[in-house]
Amino acid sequence: MVPTKSIKKVSFNFRPGRCIGPQYEVVCLLGSGSEGEVYKILERETGIHRAAKFYYPNMEPHDRAVVWYAQKLNHLRSCPIVLQYHHTQAIQVARKRVLCLISDFCEGVQLEQWLLQQKGHRAPPFTALNILYRLVQGLELVHGVGEYHGDVHSQNILLRPRGVSFELKLVDFFNWGPPAKHKKQQDILDAVRVFYECLGGRRYYREQAPQIKYICSALRRDLLFERFPTMSALRVYLESFEWISL
Repeated sequence: MVPTKSIKKVSFNFRPGRCIGPQYEVVCLLGSGSEGEVYKILERETGIHRAAKFYYPNMEPHDRAVVWYAQKLNHLRSCPIVLQYHHTQAIQVARKRVLCLISDFCEGVQLEQWLLQQKGHRAPPFTALNILYRLVQGLELVHGVGEYHGDVHSQNILLRPRGVSFELKLVDFFNWGPPAKHKKQQDILDAVRVFYECLGGRRYYREQAPQIKYICSALRRDLLFERFPTMSALRVYLESFEWISL
């Protein structure tokens, strides 16, 4: 991916109703980052909502980042935690070619925002465990096809309550180069760090039950990877540990 410092952020400022090629129109802005902006768009003929990420035209190399991400999502199409990729589309903005990536639209909210809506800006232990379990399940499948996420944190997780559980989607995969063991282990550490954040972080850590602390491993890489060398090992533990004192 392109280093953030090489990208000059200039908002596209697309207004609702703006045409995106012959098929789509803008509904609203969903968010922005170092590479571009994400909008909710409407597919005119079907009335189906999609998401479109527009990459800043001054990115270098611009198209390479889009192609990499499209290929990544396509490779992960069997993983339910990943938004399904549809296609790319080029449009003209201020006489510059802008490439956008069209994918599924998720109704969920960022985990970070969801936590801010909770009492004390944290989740109860069982709820936090439920979120961690769904995240681990999804990442296990990602690792199972030989990939990794590379940037798991609460802003890159979309959460949607469904029944007694949650549906999670991961966005903004980061390119740290070819897949490797240490990159998958970083996903494990990041997933546990998200769990730690859901519980309220350092302020509430001391009051957590022993099983919770065992999972968090005080966020020590050596201890965490000794206990959970793979995402599958963490998933098995979450399915089997005793609930005593929780």
